[in-house]
Amino acid sequence: MATTTHGGTTGRRGEPISGLLRSLVADIGLIARREAELAKIELKEKASKAGVAIGMLVAGAAFALYALGVLIAAAVLGLAIVLPAWAAASIVSLVLIVIAAVLAMIGRRKLREGAPYAPTRTLETVEEDIGWMRRETEQLKALE
Repeated sequence: MATTTHGGTTGRRGEPISGLLRSLVADIGLIARREAELAKIELKEKASKAGVAIGMLVAGAAFALYALGVLIAAAVLGLAIVLPAWAAASIVSLVLIVIAAVLAMIGRRKLREGAPYAPTRTLETVEEDIGWMRRETEQLKALE
């Protein structure tokens, strides 16, 4: 309950309402800074996981490029000489393609495991903080 004295309106702790409002604004600023720090930490974690997955995708793409080179060499050898040399090159290229496919699937799975990339924990705590601020504001309004 707010009480009125000759100095102005006071809150439940005997503080003036203006002091409570200043305290609320300071608390909101502190909460905002803490939430920003939490979001930064969470985004770093998710970026690290995405980096590993992207690395796997890049490695898969590199092996696919090598496979293409070997397939080209196999075609050249196959056309130049109709002997087992081109068959060997084809086998090597198929092995590289299998490696590329496995790496790409692993990278894709790791990217999906990390999704969504929004800072979900931070968003949840921001929603809680907004609810708290609304309750505090309503209580201060009730004191007036």
